[in-house]
Amino acid sequence: MLSSHLIRTPTKMMSLKGKTILPTVVVRSLSSTATATTSNKQNLLTHEEGVHQTMKVSKSWRTKPLFRRQGDVRFKTGMEASDLLIREAKRRDSHETEYIDTVTSTMRTLSPIFDRNPKYAFAAKTLMEPERFIQFRVAWIDDLGVNRLNRGYRVQYSSALGPYSGSLHFGPNVTTSIIHSIGFDTIFSNALTGRGHGAAVGGSDFNPIDKSESELQRFCQSYMTELAKYVGVDQDIPWMGQGVGPEEMGYMYGQYKRITGRSGQGDLLLPGLQKVRSLKGES
Repeated sequence: MLSSHLIRTPTKMMSLKGKTILPTVVVRSLSSTATATTSNKQNLLTHEEGVHQTMKVSKSWRTKPLFRRQGDVRFKTGMEASDLLIREAKRRDSHETEYIDTVTSTMRTLSPIFDRNPKYAFAAKTLMEPERFIQFRVAWIDDLGVNRLNRGYRVQYSSALGPYSGSLHFGPNVTTSIIHSIGFDTIFSNALTGRGHGAAVGGSDFNPIDKSESELQRFCQSYMTELAKYVGVDQDIPWMGQGVGPEEMGYMYGQYKRITGRSGQGDLLLPGLQKVRSLKGES
C-alpha cells in the first residue's frame, strides 16, 4: 500500500555554539502526495472550458435524443448530428433550396464541434427555427394610378445576444427561401462582430431599378407602415442591403417617425447610415 511507505529526507548537520544538532527526519506520506495529484487531475477533468474540450465528454448530452418525433433519435458522432439536423431542415422546408444549401454547409462545418461537445447540436437545432417569420402585403400606387401589390418579409431569427438586427433587401429574386437563408447566416455573422445584436433579415420582391423616385417613395412608406409594428431601437434594427440604399432608408425612417412619433429614434438607421458614410469617405 502507498500509505505504508515513508520517505525520509535527512537534513544537513548544523552546529550552534559548540553544540551539534542531530539531523532531523522529514516524513512525507506517498499517499498524501498521490491524493493531491489525483485531486488536481480530477479538477482538470471536471472543469470544462471552451468548445475544444477533449478531457471529458458529457455523457448526459450523448444519451439525450436529438429528435423525438417517431421514436428517440440519438447520435454518436458529430457527423451523425449534422446529418440529422440537415434531414430535419429538408423535412420542414424541402422547397427552399437556398436555405437547405446554407444549412447543409453550416452543419457540415460545425460537425467537429458537435463531436467534441454534443450540447451544441441541440443549440443548433433551436437556431434553425426563427423566433418570428413575418410576411405581409405591401400595397402602393404607381405613377399611372394603378394599384400594385408586393410581398414584404421580416424574419426575426434570434435575440439571444440582443435586439434583432439585420439587412433589408429589395429585388425580384427575394423569396422566402432567400430571406430564410440570409437570416440563418446573419446569426453567425452578427455573433462574430461582438456588438451584442441578434439576427434578423427582411425585404420585398419589389424591383427598385425601374421605378421612379415618387414610386420608390410610396413603396417604402407603405412597406414601413407595416414594418413599424415590429422594429425599434430596443426591438429590431434594420439596415441597408441589396436594393436598399440611403434614399430608401431615408424614406422608411421618415414614415417610421411619422407613425410612431419618436423623433429621437435616429439610431434605428445608424448602422446603415454609418456604412454609407464610410463608403463615401465621410466622417
